[in-house]
Amino acid sequence: MQDLARLVGFVLFGALGFMLVEHWNFLDSLFMTVITLTTVGYGETHPLTSAGKLYTILLILVGAGVVLSVLSDMVDIFLRFNLGARRMRQNIAKLSNHQIVCGYGRTGQEVISHFNHNKIEFVLIEIEPERAKLASEAGHLVLHGDASSDDVLLAAQIMTAKGIVCALDDDTANTFIALSAKGLNENIKIVSRAANPGTEAKMRRAGASMVISPYVICGKRMATAVTHPLVTQFLDVVMSTPEYDLRMEQVRLGQASTLVGLALKDANIKQTSGAMILAVNQNGKLISNPSPDLIFRAGDDLIALGTEQQLNKLVELSDVRI
Repeated sequence: MQDLARLVGFVLFGALGFMLVEHWNFLDSLFMTVITLTTVGYGETHPLTSAGKLYTILLILVGAGVVLSVLSDMVDIFLRFNLGARRMRQNIAKLSNHQIVCGYGRTGQEVISHFNHNKIEFVLIEIEPERAKLASEAGHLVLHGDASSDDVLLAAQIMTAKGIVCALDDDTANTFIALSAKGLNENIKIVSRAANPGTEAKMRRAGASMVISPYVICGKRMATAVTHPLVTQFLDVVMSTPEYDLRMEQVRLGQASTLVGLALKDANIKQTSGAMILAVNQNGKLISNPSPDLIFRAGDDLIALGTEQQLNKLVELSDVRI
């Protein structure tokens, strides 16, 4: 846009010069400026005075540089846009076992921030051109389109994706996305945002594995801040302060894990990795504060608390991380 404005401004400046030097009307002056800058010629123009010829020479010398500069910038922008879009499509095509984020609003940006912090591969789908441009400039892999479209989801490699986050502000749109995603990949995990509590059941029927209402979470957090302020302070400081670097992780036990067949009290997880086991999901049942006599089985999901280094050691013990 700046290059176009510069070119239009120079053309108008050139026309004004002919109006002052040759005393022509605006149309004749504009016509003369355009054919001068485009090197078309003067077959049908008014004859030039000596002053007009000198001005024309100056206009050609200066104008040629301006026109070439503008054209060079426009070609550069065109090439960068096309090469950048092609490179992005190629990078998206290589994705596998990744996450898909739908929507670059406040919720989507928080999800992306978490994925970046944890080095999780993802592709963003955004229908608004301005938001898609901002996300692309931020260095994210972006698809501009409707996330409920099968073609767009296929372009996002949904067949090999691990999960999809429906983070749009519109509950109906999130429901359609969940329905389309589940139809294309029945094994994909779908997490959806819900503004209205009444839509949760519909989203689950559409295929959403988990439905989260930001208003419900906010309300519970505010209530906890009033009734249990020290708990809230602990979570804010320990889980969100970089120097503590504590976080919770979900780890699945593989067949080859050395923990399989051992009781919690004999596994020595705390001594070996430093991570603390908060809960165990066994056979679809979530066991919080598990008993020391609990026997680990292949496929168990461990909910653990620790630093990144401690959790990485637990991952090595578990053999498989989900």
